[in-house]
Parts: sequence; C-alpha cells; structure tokens
Amino acid sequence: MINSITGTFSGRSGSLLFLAFNGIEWAIEATESAIIHAASVKTPVKVYTYLHHREDQMTLYGFHTTEERAVFMELIKVSGIGPKQAMRMLSGIGTEDLVRALDAGDTDRLSLLPGIGKKTAAKIVLALRGKLKLDDGEKGKEQFPDIIEALTGMGFDRRKCRKALDELSKDPKYAGLTGDELEKNLFRDAIVYLSS
Repeated sequence: MINSITGTFSGRSGSLLFLAFNGIEWAIEATESAIIHAASVKTPVKVYTYLHHREDQMTLYGFHTTEERAVFMELIKVSGIGPKQAMRMLSGIGTEDLVRALDAGDTDRLSLLPGIGKKTAAKIVLALRGKLKLDDGEKGKEQFPDIIEALTGMGFDRRKCRKALDELSKDPKYAGLTGDELEKNLFRDAIVYLSS
C-alpha cells in the first residue's frame, strides 16, 4: 500500500488533485479538505493515500489526515457504499461533522449529502454509530475553540492548529490584545504559521 505521497500542488480538476514530485505528476482522487490544504501551501505537502484496485482500474484516493482516511476505510465497509460515494460524503460534510452525525444518529443530516437517501443514511448509522473515534481527547481543553473550528474548516489538521495557537499565543506581542482583536490577529498569524 502507498501510505502517502509528498509533492507540490500543480492543479486540480474537479475532485482530482495533481501533485508533482521528481518529474512525476500524480493524479489523486482527493477529498475537498485535502485539495484545499494542498492548494493553500507553497511548499511540498503530504497527502495520505489509499490504492483501490479493481480488475479494470486502479484509483489512488487522497486524504488530508490519517483520521480522514480511517473514516473512509470504515465507510467503504458498509454495504452499498463504494469509494466514490465515501469520498463525496467526506467532502460534503467533513470528517468530524460526519462522525458527530453518525454518533447522534442524525439521519436527516446524512440524507442531505449527495447520493444518500434516508434508507442509506439509516444503514450507515446502524453500521458505524459509536464505532468511529477521532483523536480529540484534548478538544475540551482547547484554548481558542472558535479559531480552531475556523482553521479546521479550511482543511488544517486540528492537532497542528492547537499546537500552533499554543505557541503563537505565548508571543509577548499578544499580551495587550483581548477579545475580537486577539482572535483576529491569532487567526491571521496561525494561517501563515500552518502554511509554512
């Protein structure tokens, strides 16, 4: 299995992400968060992958985080959910919101996703409710939850966001700032920090 590919963003075409490395341009069917993250950084980016092999075709699927890939792997075990459908689900709702919807048994939210009806949503909930766990044990201790939600919404990894904000907030230049001004400056600097 190809665990990951590191390369420089060279374009996209729909859900296809193009990464260039060492004279080879990879075409990867990627989640929206993986594509957004790859496009937002100037340096080489790592995309976690899964190689799906059929008799007539091999497709490389790409993910922003290992957690996103793990959720994908569980989704494709559900009867009637293929890799393309699982990718559309992850791109349509995001990993954390998908896990929350599954744990809450929120079939209404799931049935809003492309190609998912009420029956399929109920089947997915029945198969996966309570079985998917993300690495968010420290979530309740987050110092800047609103900024972290905004950053993860842009495709950045939650743990990296938490670490970046912890480090940035220790800088003396933030000492006199409070409320919206502090959050605005931290948010701007965190994007620069995480993109470098």
